[in-house]
Amino acid sequence: MRSSDESIIFGDSRIPKYQQVINLIKSDIELGIFKQGERIPSINETSEDFYLSRDTVEKAYNKLREEGILVSVPGKGYYVNTIEPTGQLRVLLAINKISAHKKKIVNAFVETLGEEVVVETFVHHYSAKKLERIINENLGKFSYYAIIPCFKNFSDQTQAVIEKIPSDKLLLIDKDIDDLKGKYKAVCENFEEDTRQVLTSALDVINKYEKLYFIFPDGNQHRPELITSFKRFCTEHHFDYCITNVFDPAWVRPKDLYLVVEDDDLVDIIKYCKNNQLAVGQDVGIISYNDTPLKEVLHDGIAVISTDFQKMGETAAQLILEKRSEKIHNPFYLIRRPSL
Repeated sequence: MRSSDESIIFGDSRIPKYQQVINLIKSDIELGIFKQGERIPSINETSEDFYLSRDTVEKAYNKLREEGILVSVPGKGYYVNTIEPTGQLRVLLAINKISAHKKKIVNAFVETLGEEVVVETFVHHYSAKKLERIINENLGKFSYYAIIPCFKNFSDQTQAVIEKIPSDKLLLIDKDIDDLKGKYKAVCENFEEDTRQVLTSALDVINKYEKLYFIFPDGNQHRPELITSFKRFCTEHHFDYCITNVFDPAWVRPKDLYLVVEDDDLVDIIKYCKNNQLAVGQDVGIISYNDTPLKEVLHDGIAVISTDFQKMGETAAQLILEKRSEKIHNPFYLIRRPSL
């Protein structure tokens, strides 16, 4: 580290030593000694160069990172930010798809953050490779990185890329990542326990059905915990059940109940019942995942297991605004409608 002011700092000045380190680095950046995107000396190197305690230097570097002047890359060190620090919060929001309930999350998230916060939204379409590219191209450019981590091809490599984001700048929404390192923020659902509890709460109406079907689509973008909770519920309450990834009309019998994840399967079941004089909610029951305005009116109302997506977006934004590193559970609930 070099500076024209080196000879007059770290003496008996009334300015705290960590603040003097801050002033020195800012001066070096202004003079062009450290350029945007360039690595600065490590905490240990600066500590040794100026005979300062490591804690003092670390405090200075953390303050510079909070101001957006520096960014830290785990395992590599501190770098001069590639964007000019303006004091304005900039948030990268990466979602898995564009859908009615994802729009609720995004709208609530943006509205709660307010007009002073810049939010740029990216869609990774369940692709870990796309998310990797989004992160690699934008690392160090945003104050926070909010990610909905639903993937078809999640891998250790993807997790390693996510872990490049400083944990205090990372926010997971809707779904957590097992074994992810660091103290990051999260607003997520407990898919396994919540589904079991919601189904148990509806036993008074589910008991009129003899066999339960769970149509769970191919691919691992959906949580396997949903299957675990469904099996557990059926076993505990002695229901005959079947788990399949496609709807087969040949299986449909009166007193069947269908739990569906994808809307395409929901439509297929309703069509079959309509064409075969089976009354939905009486002969055949249907419970869908994730509420939408259409499900509220479709076929007099489709029962849903859902979470409060608006609240999820609001809570995620509040974690950023209040600088809280917490993991918050956003619970499921059941909306009873005539299809059940």
